[in-house]
Amino acid sequence: KEDDPLPGWYPGRAGQRFLFTTEVLDRENMDLHYFRVTAIDHGIPRLSATTMVAITVADRNDHNPVFEQSEYRETIRENVEEGYPILQLRATDVDSPPNAHIRYRFVNEQAAHSVFEIDSRSGLITTSGQVDREKMEKYSLVVESNDQGKEPGPLSSTVRVVTATDLDKDNNALVHYNIISGNSRGQFSIDSVTGEIQVVAPLDFEVEREYALRIRAQDAGRPPLSNNTGMVSIQVVDINDHAPIFVSTPFQISVLENAPLGHSVIHIQAVDADYGENSRVEYKLTGVASDTPFVVNSATGWITVSGPLDRETVQHYFFGVEARDHGSPSLSASASVTITVMDVNDNRPEFTQKEYLIRLNEDAMWGLVFLISATDRDAHANGRVQYTFQNGEDGDGDFIIEPTSGIIRTIRSFLCLLDNWNSGKGRKN
Repeated sequence: KEDDPLPGWYPGRAGQRFLFTTEVLDRENMDLHYFRVTAIDHGIPRLSATTMVAITVADRNDHNPVFEQSEYRETIRENVEEGYPILQLRATDVDSPPNAHIRYRFVNEQAAHSVFEIDSRSGLITTSGQVDREKMEKYSLVVESNDQGKEPGPLSSTVRVVTATDLDKDNNALVHYNIISGNSRGQFSIDSVTGEIQVVAPLDFEVEREYALRIRAQDAGRPPLSNNTGMVSIQVVDINDHAPIFVSTPFQISVLENAPLGHSVIHIQAVDADYGENSRVEYKLTGVASDTPFVVNSATGWITVSGPLDRETVQHYFFGVEARDHGSPSLSASASVTITVMDVNDNRPEFTQKEYLIRLNEDAMWGLVFLISATDRDAHANGRVQYTFQNGEDGDGDFIIEPTSGIIRTIRSFLCLLDNWNSGKGRKN
């Protein structure tokens, strides 16, 4: 009734009513209100209609972000790597987006000393530089959270973050080191105070190339605390401390004098106990003349024929071979090589005279007539000469020749030979 308006209704023109608030709205307490409104006329009988009214309360940026803690304290170890996560900050805002899009930043940027940085979206604080307790033991940072609100404007809050690099002091912070495994030969020592590792016995790359030392770090507190997980890997680097060694010396070999060019004569091989370039060996011949008919492959060590061989000219070749590694400085070894040229039957026998003229008395008896001599430059069986009458021309059997000595003899007296001649038996010869 117009004279009895309902609470919250404001009379308007005929048939109209206005709904107004009777107390301050708070979206964070209730963001949606439902009403059932009924309109009743004054007729007889009275008729009515009903409708539903839903009122959504729009957000106003009336709340500041709130950090989960009023102050944060964190302890980290020094010398942590860059990008190491330190602390996760979190602030909440009961307003609705976009009045609750929180961003984080350092208020006192200079206090971070380029050592820490904060992710503006997540609030994660990480290291951005080296943390060194000796330079600064404690950092006091102020972080702001801003909600980016639009109406009436952004609101923010701050929190203090205290970061310390070590909580231990005095004896509790005194650390002592010792090697607990991997040093069975006693080649390393560690300074118990500084942790510096030194070599105290000779290292040999050829014996052991790598060492894995397990280190214990123990403080001086009561009770003492220790860490046995420290591992130090030491790689031994090779130096050129071994000269090449020939597999077998001296090198002696024989080769036929008709060996073709490029024929492999002997394999020179040297080994080097060093590693990599320090063990790569090259070969060269030493003490050779310009006409020496042999060369060596610098990489493989094979000696091959590079010129004609003639045993009758040079039977033995004596020279040296050097094996040198590629270390710095390089080391070398030398050995002797003897090559004997073996004979092949490549020379004809030669008579000491081109023609022999023999005069005998007619009354000479049978026996020694003359010595025919021929030589052969070849050796051994290839140089032994045998004599025969060519085509059997031995004077109708009146002469013989000893095959090994070359002595020509008559087998009857010359008077008999003359009678045979006069009778015509010998005229055909």
